[in-house]
Amino acid sequence: MAGKKDRAVVAVLSGLTSNQASQISRDIMRSKEKYAPFGRGTIASGMMSNVGTLLQRGHKMIGGK
Repeated sequence: MAGKKDRAVVAVLSGLTSNQASQISRDIMRSKEKYAPFGRGTIASGMMSNVGTLLQRGHKMIGGK
């Protein structure tokens, strides 16, 4: 795939159970490794009241190879 690497994806999903949040996080990490193995990012899940903090720092780094 050719093209400039100047894009990002940000998603906030709410109204999930803890199990649903962890499953979705796992699926995002797998998709990232499949489609963008050299891309970098962070992923986080937590309480809805902490969305701002989660977006700022993230909990799990998804690094590139």
